[in-house]
Amino acid sequence: MAKQQSRGTESASGTPGTKTAPVRPATTSKTSIFAEGRDTFIFTRMNFIFFGVGLLLVLLGLAAMSGGQQPDPNTWDESIIYSPVRITLAPILIVSGFVAVIVGIFKK
Repeated sequence: MAKQQSRGTESASGTPGTKTAPVRPATTSKTSIFAEGRDTFIFTRMNFIFFGVGLLLVLLGLAAMSGGQQPDPNTWDESIIYSPVRITLAPILIVSGFVAVIVGIFKK
């Protein structure tokens, strides 16, 4: 009489009772989210220049907004806290940096 074995219960080495994992076919390949074709990137050199300029503008805006420590803790000087550089220039630099990054993303 022949022994009956259920399918998939024997490994390649022939030991009964051990199961092997299914093997994915070698023909499937993952595509990168950064590439639209085989050898072309979605973002060009110009896009990365826009990204760099935008990042630089945001960092400059944050640096312009920082500080504000009073020289004497007993006196209050409004010109240090509410200076035009902090109130006007810094937010304009930050927003223009965000706009430059957005333009860099959508520029074809």
